[in-house]
This record gives sequence, C-alpha cells and structure tokens, in this order.
Amino acid sequence: MTIIASWNVNSIRVRYGHVENFLNKVDPDILLLQEIKCMNSEFPDFIDQSKYNVTINGQKAKYGVAIIYKKEIDIRIIQIKSQTLESQARVQLIYLKSLNLNILNVYTPNGNPINDPDKIQFKLKWYDELYNLSKKIILSKQDLLIGGDFNVIENIKDAINFQEWENDALGNLQVRTKFRELCFLGLTNLSRIFFKPGQIFSFWDYQRACWERNDGILIDHFLISPKKLQNVKRLEYETNFRGLEKPSDHIPFWLKLNI
Repeated sequence: MTIIASWNVNSIRVRYGHVENFLNKVDPDILLLQEIKCMNSEFPDFIDQSKYNVTINGQKAKYGVAIIYKKEIDIRIIQIKSQTLESQARVQLIYLKSLNLNILNVYTPNGNPINDPDKIQFKLKWYDELYNLSKKIILSKQDLLIGGDFNVIENIKDAINFQEWENDALGNLQVRTKFRELCFLGLTNLSRIFFKPGQIFSFWDYQRACWERNDGILIDHFLISPKKLQNVKRLEYETNFRGLEKPSDHIPFWLKLNI
C-alpha cells in the first residue's frame, strides 16, 4: 500500500509542528506541501532524517511548494519548462519509478482581487499551462496524479454559500471551466468518487468565524489518470487539523493506493 498526502500549510515555519504530527499519525509515503512561504534554506529542520527526504521549491515570504518522501522511495525530479509555471514557486513534478507514476504538486494562483485584470488573467494562463503540461504527460501514455490547492470552487455545492463566491476568483465561471478542462483530459477528481458535493470541505477562512460555523469550501483535490484510478482504495480529509491551535486555513488530505 502507498499513501500520498497533500496539504496547504500556509507557512511551514508556523505549522511545522502540525506537519510533524500529521506524519506521525498518517505515516504517508509522500506528502505534497503548498504555500510553505519560505526559501529553500529557510525550510525548518523538523523532519526525521532517518525516515524522510524533502525536495523544495521555495520563494521568499510567499508561495512555495515542497515534497516530503520516504527515503526508500526512488524519485526523479522533472524540470518544468514553462515560463508561466516557473515564474512563481507554485509547482513541482516528480516521477516515481516504483509506481510508474508522475506526481504534480500544485499551488494554483488565487486570482483575487478579480477586478484586477492582471491577477485573474495570470490565473487563467497558469491553468492553461498546467493543462498543456498534463496533456503532454498523458499523450506520452504515462500515468499522472495532480494534487494540491487548485483555488477553485468547481461545484456550487462545494461552498455553503456559493453566492458569496460567484464574483470571486475562486468561484469565477472561467476558472471553473479551466479546472473542468483539466479533468476532461481523462483525469478523475477523487473527491467526486468518495464524497457527494457539499459533503466535505478543505478550507475555512480565518475571518467571520468560518470554522466555528462550518462555512467552508472545497478547493483541494487529487486528480488521477485512469490506469491508477482502479488502485485507489481510500480518500480521507483530516478535518480535525483545522481545529488545532494556530491551524492552517486548509486541512491535510490523503489517498491510499493498493500498490
């Protein structure tokens, strides 16, 4: 069995204790992290060096992604050749030889405020480049798993009050369409297999007591290609991590493959 997890931690230097607890609780083979908000050299030294390695794509004070993986796992880091995707530290691509699987760790741009044309256009262009990269992998007949924070409310039931998000870059129809186009490459959104729309959320804003009122949204997902879909046996969203002291506004989630 293989466990692959993902979590927008909203600053690894603030949340490294929670990440350590998650590693001990779930024991994932691979953990995709988003919004680490630090440079590579600033990533905290909390990982059990006898058990895990880490590869980091950091950026000073904002963005940033990282992948923590068990030492026995043989990964190959694949360079992404896209000026748009590389312009900010938001994406990583690795290949797992043992699973014959490409894994994309993504932290999609937020796109707000939506009345700023540069921000929303950058988000749409970023999705186009993610689509092109994913399509290239799929057309080469390789398996693909994309995990992370997609910053999109794809289904209106993925928010308690979707009307509040319709004029936001997360609920914008153009953005939702881009996400669906990505899925139309043949990728399955695992949250749709294991949960009904509105049954699970992954983000609760710090404002307006959203956590206490369960005013959440679902914006964190795994998308997987057909050959590996049959191996997925479980998908869990660890809601309890949102109730911890000084939590991330996102929760960790993970899948289990029977390979």
